[in-house]
Amino acid sequence: MARNYKRFYAMCQALGKTKEEAVFEYTNGHTTSCRALSDRDFNDLLNILAKLQRVPDYWEPAPGDAQRKKMIGLARNMNWADTPDQILVKLDEFCMKQKKKRMNALSVYELGLILTILEKIYSQYLGGIKR
Repeated sequence: MARNYKRFYAMCQALGKTKEEAVFEYTNGHTTSCRALSDRDFNDLLNILAKLQRVPDYWEPAPGDAQRKKMIGLARNMNWADTPDQILVKLDEFCMKQKKKRMNALSVYELGLILTILEKIYSQYLGGIKR
């Protein structure tokens, strides 16, 4: 089985340890080299590091997340672009024209203002379709 060193290094970094420190602690001071570990020991070390990582008790969306999602939905419904990436670019351009900031840099209050403008544009868009 191949060793996943990339994952190992990322886990060490997330815990604020060097790879040598993690191996040294695991082997009780016998070695600092990952290569000196057997595959089983390496996998055990990965499992121990995974248990040490802090997992949040709950996940909470970022402030303004609901407004951003609604803006993306409105832009998609108005066919501003074909792909999700293009829609985000168009929304960033729209926000830059309105508030001189990209969408993700806007405060919750500013997002509310931009969303109100976008909802008015959307209602006009729907009115144009009906005619």
